[in-house]
Amino acid sequence: MNIWQSLTLKVRTILILCSVFILSQMITLILFEHNRDNVVLSTEATDLADRIIGIVDLAYAFPPQDRQQILAAAETQFLALFPDVISTDEVACQQNHFSEQISTKLNLAFLKLQGIDAQVCVRRFENTPLLDRRTTLRPGFDVLIQIDFANNQKITFHSVLPESQSLLQDSVIFYILLEGIVALLLAWYLIQKTVEPIEELANAANRIGLDINNPPLDEGGAKEISMAAKAFNTMQERLANLLHSQSEMLAAISHDLRSAVTRLQLRADLLENNHEREGMLKVVTDMRQMIQSVLDFLRGQNPDEPMRVVNISALVESLVTDLAEEGRPVSYQYEGNSINLTCRPTEIRRCLQNIMDNAIKYADGAKLSINRENNEVQIVVEDQGMGIPENQLQSVLRPFYRLEQSRNHDTGGIGLGLSIAENIVKSHGGTLKLSNLADGGLRVNILLPLNG
Repeated sequence: MNIWQSLTLKVRTILILCSVFILSQMITLILFEHNRDNVVLSTEATDLADRIIGIVDLAYAFPPQDRQQILAAAETQFLALFPDVISTDEVACQQNHFSEQISTKLNLAFLKLQGIDAQVCVRRFENTPLLDRRTTLRPGFDVLIQIDFANNQKITFHSVLPESQSLLQDSVIFYILLEGIVALLLAWYLIQKTVEPIEELANAANRIGLDINNPPLDEGGAKEISMAAKAFNTMQERLANLLHSQSEMLAAISHDLRSAVTRLQLRADLLENNHEREGMLKVVTDMRQMIQSVLDFLRGQNPDEPMRVVNISALVESLVTDLAEEGRPVSYQYEGNSINLTCRPTEIRRCLQNIMDNAIKYADGAKLSINRENNEVQIVVEDQGMGIPENQLQSVLRPFYRLEQSRNHDTGGIGLGLSIAENIVKSHGGTLKLSNLADGGLRVNILLPLNG
């Protein structure tokens, strides 16, 4: 059942069609072969009866001494005079529809000829020792027909009626298989075309989480597919309008807050008391930092930067080089070819900047490495600090959560650095995980899909 659940709609439909096709073909083949055997045997019996009646009718018109020659001249491959006259009472005959049909046919015909009687005996090949000379024929029926003339002259006809060959041994099975293969290939093509819009809808649903401004879906095709595509495009348009409205509101709030903070700073500068002025400027600086952090956090949930292909290894190396030139204790490890990643490079740089700033601030250094794993790029940032308690590894990713519980922004920040980094990674369809190293320190593992 689990295997069936894991199969795609396309594969399920093909398996159902294959099962129904094979089952219907098998039933049709069995019924056809059974009915064909009956028809073939009935036709052969009728033909044999007509042939014997014609021969006997011809022989009956000649004198008794000439009948043997006439009958011998009428022999064919499947009808001959038996060398010895054997009564049908001496052999094990089968009483079936086939023998009754031949006997009835002969007796009705011989009623026109006075003094002639016919007895029919039908046996299977495997039950008769009389056919050693015909072992090359395929299985069938051994027929003995004894004709009694009025002058007590008896003649025994012997005929071999082979059974019809099984369709499994006939070339028709090849054509049935060929027809089935062509039908299944055609069904696969049509099903693929039918399911393709559903797959495109699923892909579009995945892409919308990465870029709300993706092109709308094609609304053509079947009625149900067209309705789903229209509903999806309407939903995407509403989400885009909502996020754009939020961006506009964010820009307005940003402008108003910064204006208010600037006026507050100007008023603080006018204070004559140095102690009060320094205290007020410190408060203004904290407010400016908090406002900027909150705006950065909100902006990270709705980035305006377009996606493009960049050399992620070069971007990371550039960031590490800039930090090293500023005297920061950072190192970088990567050996291999360049890795191209579809992303928002400014956002990725900002994400890594936040993580490395935390490592430098709380662990006095950061070590960054990058490598490629199948269709993903892995970026790892490690430090040699105290790490994070296991029960708080997930909590530190929440907005405004700080391990350092003081209100000093210089020692504890405001708790948005890792939240912003995780939002950026998720907006690229990736994952960010925190774990403690065995020897002490924190490990930040980022996985990003190469195709964005």
